[in-house]
Amino acid sequence: MQYEVNGIGNALVDCLALVSDEFLARNGIRKGVMALVDTPGTEQILIENADGYTRVGGGSAANTLVGISHLGGKTCFTGKVADDPNGRFYREDLAASGVIFKAGTGEGVTGTCVSLITPDGQRSMLTHLGVSGDLTREDIDEDVIAASAYLYVEGYQWSAAKARDASVHAMELAKKHGTRVALTYSDPLMAKHFRDDFWSVTREYVDLLFCNEDEGCAVAETSDRHRAARVLNSICEMVCLTTAADGAIVAERGVITETPATLVEQVVDTTGAGDLYAAGVLHSLVRGDDLIVASHTGARLAAAVIARIGARLT
Repeated sequence: MQYEVNGIGNALVDCLALVSDEFLARNGIRKGVMALVDTPGTEQILIENADGYTRVGGGSAANTLVGISHLGGKTCFTGKVADDPNGRFYREDLAASGVIFKAGTGEGVTGTCVSLITPDGQRSMLTHLGVSGDLTREDIDEDVIAASAYLYVEGYQWSAAKARDASVHAMELAKKHGTRVALTYSDPLMAKHFRDDFWSVTREYVDLLFCNEDEGCAVAETSDRHRAARVLNSICEMVCLTTAADGAIVAERGVITETPATLVEQVVDTTGAGDLYAAGVLHSLVRGDDLIVASHTGARLAAAVIARIGARLT
């Protein structure tokens, strides 16, 4: 095993800013969800925010891989950036975090995600995919997948047809080589819109599923989070369904267990909580821990990241 995890996801530069609820309302931004925008330069919306913004490397799967690297694991990320200032910044940022970057360079602009953080720690995201959505089968490195304990795919890949096809292709290669597959549904709106597709790929390819309560209930078609965990566990060996301040519900071979959240004095920014939870779980499982212990590890990392601004610990 050369890598603990090979992640596939949208390579995005995050622009973080602290804003008020009034700012969201004034700009017609829906709180707490991710919205796709058609044009680059969405960070310009922050000009109206007196506090400005901070630019950091981002992308859900990449955040998870950086978290694993922080724990001492070796990881590789597959994504696509442009040859522009944001793309160069992104490559340098991942390298500084210890993550190997396997990616193509596309024609256009590097994707960005404006993350607007309100005083209650909730984040609302405006995402322009840029060339990240142009990931294709040709960008997938079969040797890297074969050399990894886990392939980890973010559900945001379903936002673009090419990236979606590349992700399913990567899952097929993982099964061919005996590499375990982990998937995160990523976002409630994604889970609702791509419900049938998520159900199908979960049943056919996924060994370890990550979702939050809203996402899990959407795909399982129930309003009960415990039933959602059971239903998803019927098609997937291991399920980690996070329940915000209540922690997580983990399910393995029909056994349902609630694991608590790690308490924090103050929630500053919920950005990256799910990403870092996944990092802790994956790293712990690769090291031989059971799913319950792994969920506790994930909870500790999630608590650490929500006590600070941004989706990474370093």
